[in-house]
Amino acid sequence: MSRESNQEASAVPDDSAPVTTSGASRLDAATTYAPQADARTQLRDYFEQLVEVIAQHPEPVMARDEAHWRLLELVDELSRDVLSAPRIQSRWLRLAPLLHEVRPDIPVPALTDLLNRAVGTP
Repeated sequence: MSRESNQEASAVPDDSAPVTTSGASRLDAATTYAPQADARTQLRDYFEQLVEVIAQHPEPVMARDEAHWRLLELVDELSRDVLSAPRIQSRWLRLAPLLHEVRPDIPVPALTDLLNRAVGTP
């Protein structure tokens, strides 16, 4: 094998290697053009899964407990028939820093964009 061929072969990614992700790229791709109703459903589903992730956090710290109950409140808000954009955004502003503290791998900017799309704010 020539040196150039060897370099080309090494540039090809190994698809068998395990990939770990926080879901940020999947969330970014899915939310880029999500319609409002789809954004609301996707956000609620993501937050419902996140409730379990936060509940299973290994360290029993106050931030985890507060993030857990604030997340439950937000899921409840997103389940209502009529959304209150100010109330949802207010809850998110209090929750986002806690999520970042407890799980820094959570894609807070992507979630903020999706939340704004879900409640119809720019």
